[in-house]
Formats: sequence, structure tokens, C-alpha cells
Amino acid sequence: MRIGHRARLFGAACALASLCIIGCSQAPVCKVSPVELEELREDISVIQKDLKSAQDRQQALAADLAAKQATLETKRATPDELRRKLEAIKKGAGRTEKAKTDTKAGTPKKGTS
Repeated sequence: MRIGHRARLFGAACALASLCIIGCSQAPVCKVSPVELEELREDISVIQKDLKSAQDRQQALAADLAAKQATLETKRATPDELRRKLEAIKKGAGRTEKAKTDTKAGTPKKGTS
């Protein structure tokens, strides 16, 4: 059991030592041209503008949704009134059906009563 414990400690010490050595080494040289950097900056600015417009659109849609939800809530508060209006529309309330009369004789035309 003691040998297994020593092997684990030795492995951990080696791993720690290798991390320290690798971590302190010099970073590799970046091989990116200035033209590529400028193109990336332009791409980033275009993407940021698109993001801004998308955020503005999202805020406008959120405001529109809030207004429609408020309207829905007011209509939910008055279902009886809306039912009466619906029934009145179904019955044709507000329409006046007058018999068409012959203007010369003052009598109703044929086919109407």
C-alpha cells in the first residue's frame, strides 16, 4: 500500500513540475498580418451595428407585445359586454330594412312587403 501511495505522490509531483516548466515558457509568435487584423476590426464593427439594430428591434417588439397584452387584459375584463356586442352583430343589429317604394306611385315595389 505504501508503494502505491508513493507512486501517486511521485506522479503528482512530476505533473506539477512539468506544468511549472511549460507554463513559464515563451508564448509562440502570432503570425497574423495587419490586413487580417483590419478586416477583423471591420467585421466586428458591422456585427456590432447588426447587434444594435437587433436589440432596437427586440425592444420595439417587446413594447408592442406589452401593448397588445394590455389590450387583451382589458378585453378579458369585459367578456359580458363583448358577448352582447357579438350577439348584436350576429343578429344584424343596427341595420334598418326599409321597404323599397316606387317613388312615382308611393307603393311598394313588387317582391317586397
